Amino acid sequence: MAERQEKTFESLLLVNYPEVRNAVLASAEFIAWRERLASVVVDDVKYYIRGGDMLKDEDQIVVEWARKTRLLAR
Repeated sequence: MAERQEKTFESLLLVNYPEVRNAVLASAEFIAWRERLASVVVDDVKYYIRGGDMLKDEDQIVVEWARKTRLLAR
Protein backbone atom coordinates (compact mmCIF):
# COMPACT_ATOMS: atom_id res chain seq x y z
CA MET A 1 0.00 0.00 0.00
CA ALA A 2 1.15 3.52 -0.71
CA GLU A 3 1.64 5.96 2.09
CA ARG A 4 -0.63 8.97 2.49
CA GLN A 5 0.85 12.32 1.59
CA GLU A 6 -1.06 14.56 4.00
CA LYS A 7 -0.58 14.05 7.72
CA THR A 8 -3.54 13.63 10.02
CA PHE A 9 -3.64 14.75 13.63
CA GLU A 10 -3.35 11.09 14.59
CA SER A 11 -0.21 10.48 12.52
CA LEU A 12 1.44 13.55 14.04
CA LEU A 13 0.42 12.38 17.51
CA LEU A 14 1.91 8.94 16.95
CA VAL A 15 5.20 10.47 15.80
CA ASN A 16 5.46 11.93 19.30
CA TYR A 17 4.29 8.74 21.02
CA PRO A 18 5.78 5.84 19.04
CA GLU A 19 5.42 3.54 22.04
CA VAL A 20 1.63 3.86 21.74
CA ARG A 21 1.72 2.80 18.09
CA ASN A 22 4.01 -0.13 18.95
CA ALA A 23 1.82 -1.28 21.85
CA VAL A 24 -1.37 -1.11 19.80
CA LEU A 25 0.08 -2.84 16.74
CA ALA A 26 1.44 -5.64 18.98
CA SER A 27 -1.97 -6.20 20.59
CA ALA A 28 -3.74 -9.38 19.49
CA GLU A 29 -7.05 -7.78 20.47
CA PHE A 30 -6.37 -4.80 18.21
CA ILE A 31 -5.38 -7.03 15.31
CA ALA A 32 -8.57 -9.10 15.67
CA TRP A 33 -10.70 -5.93 15.90
CA ARG A 34 -9.02 -4.35 12.86
CA GLU A 35 -9.57 -7.50 10.80
CA ARG A 36 -13.32 -7.27 11.46
CA LEU A 37 -13.55 -3.69 10.19
CA ALA A 38 -14.86 -3.07 6.70
CA SER A 39 -12.24 -1.44 4.52
CA VAL A 40 -11.70 0.08 1.09
CA VAL A 41 -8.60 0.93 -0.91
CA VAL A 42 -8.43 4.39 -2.46
CA ASP A 43 -5.39 5.39 -4.50
CA ASP A 44 -3.46 2.42 -3.08
CA VAL A 45 -4.18 3.45 0.54
CA LYS A 46 -6.28 1.21 2.78
CA TYR A 47 -8.99 2.98 4.77
CA TYR A 48 -11.28 1.52 7.39
CA ILE A 49 -14.97 2.42 7.39
CA ARG A 50 -16.03 3.77 10.76
CA GLY A 51 -19.22 5.37 12.01
CA GLY A 52 -21.16 4.39 8.93
CA ASP A 53 -19.42 6.54 6.34
CA MET A 54 -16.14 7.85 7.76
CA LEU A 55 -12.91 6.62 6.20
CA LYS A 56 -10.01 6.33 8.63
CA ASP A 57 -6.44 5.38 7.88
CA GLU A 58 -4.27 3.04 9.97
CA ASP A 59 -3.00 5.81 12.26
CA GLN A 60 -6.53 6.99 12.93
CA ILE A 61 -7.74 3.55 13.97
CA VAL A 62 -4.59 3.02 16.08
CA VAL A 63 -5.45 6.20 18.00
CA GLU A 64 -9.11 5.18 18.19
CA TRP A 65 -8.07 1.87 19.78
CA ALA A 66 -5.56 3.57 22.09
CA ARG A 67 -8.25 5.91 23.37
CA LYS A 68 -10.78 3.09 23.67
CA THR A 69 -8.36 1.03 25.75
CA ARG A 70 -7.08 4.09 27.63
CA LEU A 71 -3.52 3.93 26.33
CA LEU A 72 -4.11 7.59 25.45
CA ALA A 73 -6.16 10.04 27.47
CA ARG A 74 -8.70 12.12 25.57
